[in-house]
Amino acid sequence: MITLTENADNADNPVLRRLIAAEIAQTGGRIPFARFMELALYAPEEGYYTSRVGLIGAKGDFYTAPHLTPAFGQLIARQLAEFWRRLGEPPKFQLVEMGAGQGLLASDILTHFYQQEKELWPGLSYTIVERSKSLQEGQRRRLLAVPDGATLLPKVSWRDLDEFEPGSVVGGCFSNELVDAFPVHLIQLVEGEWREVYVGLNPAGDFEEETGPLSTSSLATYFEAAHLDPTRYEEGYRTEINLAALDWMQQVAQVIAQGYILTIDYGYQAERRYHPRRQTGTLQTYNGHTVGDNPYLNVGHQDITAHIDFTALIKQGEAAGLKTEGFTTQMAFLGGLGIANLLLELSTSTKRPPKEVMAEYNALQRLINPTAMGNFGVLIQSKGVAAATAPLAGLSLSFI
Repeated sequence: MITLTENADNADNPVLRRLIAAEIAQTGGRIPFARFMELALYAPEEGYYTSRVGLIGAKGDFYTAPHLTPAFGQLIARQLAEFWRRLGEPPKFQLVEMGAGQGLLASDILTHFYQQEKELWPGLSYTIVERSKSLQEGQRRRLLAVPDGATLLPKVSWRDLDEFEPGSVVGGCFSNELVDAFPVHLIQLVEGEWREVYVGLNPAGDFEEETGPLSTSSLATYFEAAHLDPTRYEEGYRTEINLAALDWMQQVAQVIAQGYILTIDYGYQAERRYHPRRQTGTLQTYNGHTVGDNPYLNVGHQDITAHIDFTALIKQGEAAGLKTEGFTTQMAFLGGLGIANLLLELSTSTKRPPKEVMAEYNALQRLINPTAMGNFGVLIQSKGVAAATAPLAGLSLSFI
């Protein structure tokens, strides 16, 4: 059990804390952890993602790949351009980035297309799905700040997923480190049965956990699909179930008429994700580039994440009519897209200052480091696409 105790390092958003406490009081004294996490991250104007812009990068709480080097976006753009060619080079090609953060990936992809894909560019439209208004404004500023920003920005629009008509997208939907931040249900094995973790308040008014019956029958369905037989696990085993990811996968599949879905995130396939030795789950917090495990500290001022179950996304996609093109690591994915050539070019470069070359070389290496970002999962799914004789470039080096 994790309990918030008074701590000099704790720096909650007091408005958000009162909002969560009020909902707990109004709903019988406790809420599922998934609801706590949703409020902590996404409560309108007060949540971690809805109230802040500078939360990512050197001065934020964590890095994502686009913060390391523009080359990440350029390599992703190569894969997206291959999607266009595999679709027969349609005159209108729509890309949907879900959860665009500070807009770095969008600006790098669009810049690459504008400079390198002259045939694709005229019919391109780029939609960002971003629920945070503050992040939307930051994305606009980022796009305008790049050299070709005045040309790039007219290609971009902002919409919610539920604003898309079913079967309206011909192109691709993609995300980078999005699904890990969806609210998760916490479950724990208590006396041989799966119980759900709820959040309440102790007499001092601090957040406190307790276990209770499952809040939704969807959890039991998930247990069965993922083969989470309680007899395989030791008493007290604890893990996370991301039901929101299944709803999201279903929704994305519905908006695609013809095209691809690219998902990059940290996580594993089910057998590894729910291994009996992973006794405390994968829930983590990020604050000032420091990793923690207490979601009840710094509420509203720290990120909360959990590794995703790629097997669940694959099965949900297939049930929704998607074809699984492949699942691999980011190291293999970027290898298939030509990161080795970029490293070679840097190693022989004489036109750039040595310190700049070394910084870029190190950034590229971090993207494929098998003990870090290189071990991220990459899932590509498709819908309405004719079978190909060769794998997509990003899957050409896959051994999974």
